[in-house]
Amino acid sequence: MDILVILDLNAESAEDVITSLGSLLERNGFVKPTFIPATLEREKNVPTGLELQGGINAALPHAGVEHVNRPALAVARLRKEVLFRRMDDPEASVPVKLVFMPAIKDPHSYITTLMKLVDVFKDPETVKKLVEARNEEEVVEILREKLASA
Repeated sequence: MDILVILDLNAESAEDVITSLGSLLERNGFVKPTFIPATLEREKNVPTGLELQGGINAALPHAGVEHVNRPALAVARLRKEVLFRRMDDPEASVPVKLVFMPAIKDPHSYITTLMKLVDVFKDPETVKKLVEARNEEEVVEILREKLASA
Protein backbone atom coordinates (compact mmCIF):
# COMPACT_ATOMS: atom_id res chain seq x y z
CA MET A 1 0.00 0.00 0.00
CA ASP A 2 1.30 3.44 -0.91
CA ILE A 3 1.65 5.86 2.01
CA LEU A 4 1.38 9.62 1.42
CA VAL A 5 2.37 12.01 4.21
CA ILE A 6 1.78 15.67 5.02
CA LEU A 7 3.86 16.90 7.95
CA ASP A 8 2.75 19.91 9.99
CA LEU A 9 -0.49 20.44 8.08
CA ASN A 10 -2.01 23.78 8.96
CA ALA A 11 -5.75 23.14 9.37
CA GLU A 12 -8.52 24.89 11.26
CA SER A 13 -11.05 22.05 11.40
CA ALA A 14 -11.65 18.36 10.87
CA GLU A 15 -13.22 19.26 7.51
CA ASP A 16 -10.00 21.07 6.47
CA VAL A 17 -7.92 18.01 7.31
CA ILE A 18 -10.27 15.62 5.49
CA THR A 19 -10.29 17.86 2.41
CA SER A 20 -6.47 18.22 2.40
CA LEU A 21 -5.79 14.49 2.75
CA GLY A 22 -8.58 13.56 0.34
CA SER A 23 -7.21 16.02 -2.24
CA LEU A 24 -3.75 14.48 -1.90
CA LEU A 25 -5.21 11.03 -2.58
CA GLU A 26 -7.31 12.32 -5.48
CA ARG A 27 -4.43 14.24 -7.14
CA ASN A 28 -2.40 11.02 -7.09
CA GLY A 29 -5.21 8.96 -8.62
CA PHE A 30 -5.95 6.79 -5.59
CA VAL A 31 -9.55 7.94 -5.10
CA LYS A 32 -12.51 9.15 -7.13
CA PRO A 33 -13.89 12.71 -6.95
CA THR A 34 -16.68 11.32 -4.73
CA PHE A 35 -14.19 10.33 -1.99
CA ILE A 36 -13.97 13.68 -0.16
CA PRO A 37 -17.73 14.33 0.01
CA ALA A 38 -18.33 10.70 1.03
CA THR A 39 -15.70 10.95 3.78
CA LEU A 40 -17.12 14.24 5.08
CA GLU A 41 -20.63 12.73 5.14
CA ARG A 42 -19.41 9.55 6.84
CA GLU A 43 -17.54 11.58 9.47
CA LYS A 44 -20.80 13.46 10.26
CA ASN A 45 -22.67 10.21 10.81
CA VAL A 46 -19.89 7.97 12.18
CA PRO A 47 -17.15 10.10 13.79
CA THR A 48 -13.61 8.73 13.98
CA GLY A 49 -11.79 10.75 16.66
CA LEU A 50 -9.91 8.51 19.08
CA GLU A 51 -8.53 9.43 22.49
CA LEU A 52 -5.28 7.51 22.82
CA GLN A 53 -3.00 6.61 25.71
CA GLY A 54 -0.08 8.99 26.01
CA GLY A 55 -2.10 12.14 25.31
CA ILE A 56 -1.60 12.26 21.53
CA ASN A 57 -4.95 11.65 19.83
CA ALA A 58 -5.78 10.49 16.32
CA ALA A 59 -8.63 10.28 13.82
CA LEU A 60 -9.35 7.77 11.09
CA PRO A 61 -11.68 9.39 8.52
CA HIS A 62 -12.44 7.24 5.48
CA ALA A 63 -15.05 6.40 2.86
CA GLY A 64 -16.40 3.21 1.36
CA VAL A 65 -14.58 1.05 -1.18
CA GLU A 66 -16.76 2.33 -4.04
CA HIS A 67 -14.97 5.70 -3.83
CA VAL A 68 -11.47 4.22 -4.19
CA ASN A 69 -9.46 3.49 -7.38
CA ARG A 70 -6.52 1.80 -5.70
CA PRO A 71 -5.36 1.37 -2.09
CA ALA A 72 -3.32 3.96 -0.24
CA LEU A 73 -2.94 5.58 3.16
CA ALA A 74 -2.75 9.35 3.59
CA VAL A 75 -1.33 10.56 6.90
CA ALA A 76 -1.19 14.06 8.36
CA ARG A 77 0.64 15.32 11.39
CA LEU A 78 -1.12 18.55 12.26
CA ARG A 79 0.72 21.75 13.13
CA LYS A 80 -1.86 22.34 15.85
CA GLU A 81 -4.54 20.00 17.10
CA VAL A 82 -8.04 20.19 15.64
CA LEU A 83 -11.24 18.81 17.12
CA PHE A 84 -12.76 15.62 15.75
CA ARG A 85 -15.94 14.15 17.17
CA ARG A 86 -15.24 11.05 19.20
CA MET A 87 -15.85 7.57 17.85
CA ASP A 88 -16.92 6.29 21.27
CA ASP A 89 -18.99 9.36 22.23
CA PRO A 90 -20.22 11.32 19.17
CA GLU A 91 -21.57 14.13 21.37
CA ALA A 92 -18.02 14.89 22.57
CA SER A 93 -14.90 15.99 20.71
CA VAL A 94 -11.24 15.14 21.05
CA PRO A 95 -8.23 17.30 20.04
CA VAL A 96 -6.36 15.35 17.34
CA LYS A 97 -2.70 15.59 16.29
CA LEU A 98 -2.46 12.65 13.83
CA VAL A 99 -4.93 11.82 11.08
CA PHE A 100 -4.86 8.58 9.09
CA MET A 101 -7.05 8.38 5.98
CA PRO A 102 -7.07 4.91 4.45
CA ALA A 103 -8.31 4.46 0.90
CA ILE A 104 -9.36 0.83 0.90
CA LYS A 105 -10.30 -0.83 -2.40
CA ASP A 106 -10.85 -4.46 -1.43
CA PRO A 107 -14.03 -4.98 0.63
CA HIS A 108 -12.52 -8.14 2.18
CA SER A 109 -9.53 -6.24 3.61
CA TYR A 110 -11.57 -3.23 4.80
CA ILE A 111 -11.98 -4.26 8.44
CA THR A 112 -8.50 -5.85 8.57
CA THR A 113 -6.86 -2.62 7.39
CA LEU A 114 -8.79 -0.52 9.92
CA MET A 115 -7.87 -2.93 12.72
CA LYS A 116 -4.17 -2.77 11.78
CA LEU A 117 -4.33 1.02 12.04
CA VAL A 118 -6.07 0.80 15.41
CA ASP A 119 -3.23 -1.49 16.55
CA VAL A 120 -0.77 1.28 15.60
CA PHE A 121 -2.81 3.74 17.70
CA LYS A 122 -2.75 1.41 20.70
CA ASP A 123 1.05 1.64 20.91
CA PRO A 124 1.92 4.97 22.59
CA GLU A 125 5.60 4.54 21.64
CA THR A 126 4.77 4.31 17.94
CA VAL A 127 2.40 7.28 18.14
CA LYS A 128 5.16 9.31 19.83
CA LYS A 129 7.63 8.33 17.09
CA LEU A 130 5.17 9.46 14.42
CA VAL A 131 4.73 12.84 16.10
CA GLU A 132 8.50 13.29 16.48
CA ALA A 133 9.45 12.09 12.96
CA ARG A 134 11.81 14.49 11.19
CA ASN A 135 10.50 13.90 7.67
CA GLU A 136 7.91 12.10 5.56
CA GLU A 137 10.23 9.17 4.86
CA GLU A 138 10.59 8.47 8.57
CA VAL A 139 6.78 8.38 8.98
CA VAL A 140 6.47 5.98 6.04
CA GLU A 141 9.21 3.73 7.46
CA ILE A 142 7.57 3.58 10.92
CA LEU A 143 4.16 2.79 9.43
CA ARG A 144 5.42 0.18 6.98
CA GLU A 145 7.16 -1.63 9.82
CA LYS A 146 4.15 -1.48 12.16
CA LEU A 147 1.53 -2.35 9.52
CA ALA A 148 3.57 -5.29 8.25
CA SER A 149 3.89 -6.75 11.74
CA ALA A 150 0.30 -6.03 12.78
